Amino acid sequence: MNENIKNAISKFDSKNVLGSVELFSKQCELAWGSVSENKNHSDVKNILVCGMGGSALGAYILQSLNIFTVPITMSHDYNIPAWVGEGTLVLAMSYSGGTEETLSASQKAIEKNAEVVVITVGGELKNIAGKNNLEIHLIDKSANPCGQPRFGVGSMMMEILKVCIDHNICNLKKEEVGAALTELSNYKINFESVWAEAEKLKNKMPVLIFSEHLTNLGRFTRNQIHETAKELALFHEIPELNHHLMEGLTFPDTNKEKLYFVFFESNMYSAKIVKRIAVTKDVLGKQGIQYMSIEMEGESPLSQALIGMLHSMYLAYSLALIHEKDPSDIPWVNYFKEQLTK
Repeated sequence: MNENIKNAISKFDSKNVLGSVELFSKQCELAWGSVSENKNHSDVKNILVCGMGGSALGAYILQSLNIFTVPITMSHDYNIPAWVGEGTLVLAMSYSGGTEETLSASQKAIEKNAEVVVITVGGELKNIAGKNNLEIHLIDKSANPCGQPRFGVGSMMMEILKVCIDHNICNLKKEEVGAALTELSNYKINFESVWAEAEKLKNKMPVLIFSEHLTNLGRFTRNQIHETAKELALFHEIPELNHHLMEGLTFPDTNKEKLYFVFFESNMYSAKIVKRIAVTKDVLGKQGIQYMSIEMEGESPLSQALIGMLHSMYLAYSLALIHEKDPSDIPWVNYFKEQLTK
């Protein structure tokens, strides 16, 4: 790590965000290795994930992997869909345990006799679980020293996997998860290389492009850049963007100066997606819009997702320091929450 990066970390990272990022692998291992009840349910007809912001990101990552044998839906609301009832597995997810939307949705799910499983570090959500005799998975906070929910996503993601495997609604084997975690543990990030990627995005609007098993890694990366780097980012997937986005690049005139496409590519993408990426780059070049590619590493879809998450956290972290911002600071989110309490 060069001196400029070291100095920036020392000057701007007040809550040890880097510590949380570096412990991402350990965080996943702690959650995966904790005691599982092994209930082996088989009567689940669908899954509803109730969570906001960073608390729900792990579920999105898993959804893109196409590993669930029943439909999975995300809810970011005070209410729940009308179809929720017996046969629905509701994953009530709030890192803090105090997210008001999740608390409300959980109560409604309980009233509709859904099977509610709580994933949290504590708070009111833990109390609800205790009062209603719900299955609860408590997050180990030791591998997230900065305490920000978006950096606890590895723990919550592994807890989801355990619950769904135990309920026989996930086609991943435990051995496959273990192998992916070993890959993640052995992976060595090139911080200076990621920093160079981030420098290209300074004062730009990143347009993040993903596909297939990595699609919702785009959502994860976008949210990390928003909260950590304080920079607006867009997330699109191929092939969907090819049917509309390319016609929207002409205006405003500043697009050529401000937009910067980032293609997150994989050796596991299908041939059709690889071709679409190449032609999309051709279109961007003809319109004078900048882009770069980042190759995802890993031997399985899950390991590529996990390593991609780590890469994205480093990318957003680097961009925050380049902007001379504290990566832990979320003043506008905090202001908004304060106003709601008045």
